[in-house]
Amino acid sequence: MKVASSVQKLRKKQQRQGRRKGDLAPNPEMWKALDNGELLGRILNEFYALVFDDPKLAPFFENSSKQRARDKVYLFMKAIFTGEKCYFGERPRNAHNWMIISDDLFDYRSRLLEKVLRSNGLSEILIQQWLAVDEVYRKQIVKTKPIAKKVDGIEIPVEGYQTDIIESGTVCDDCENEIEAGSRVSYHLRTGKTFCQKCSPEK
Repeated sequence: MKVASSVQKLRKKQQRQGRRKGDLAPNPEMWKALDNGELLGRILNEFYALVFDDPKLAPFFENSSKQRARDKVYLFMKAIFTGEKCYFGERPRNAHNWMIISDDLFDYRSRLLEKVLRSNGLSEILIQQWLAVDEVYRKQIVKTKPIAKKVDGIEIPVEGYQTDIIESGTVCDDCENEIEAGSRVSYHLRTGKTFCQKCSPEK
């Protein structure tokens, strides 16, 4: 009975996760306006070109490349707008856990994004819908000091490296090769950079 109950709870949890509502619900109109991802790619290329040249925002990306940042956000936004399971990276809380970001800086970044969205011809209602998606994650990103990551509800330290078996596939932040689910990885506790066994700093 207990085993059956656990399975039922897991299925219900998966069903809830598959029925996103509100601002995070799939948005077919948005995806169509983004030309099935073609325009999304151009928007993110333009946006991150500005971000990497911006003195307020560039310091948060000193260990990343424009292409890497763009690709992660592309898949993240595609997953939201289409409802497809295509993003396997960290959720915003863990991905930004070490970043000290104020409400003013969050707003500054939002205004920059809004400018890019508008210059690429998105309608006003779609612009507001996109910004509403970002706003959902404000409380996970804005903070006055680094926070510990949470993995399966357990907090882990913000410095050093840790090894683990990943449940979802991802890519190595060094060689950029795919890491399959069930593989052992090493990741930096503050920045969240994830490494395959070949690239692990701890080997």
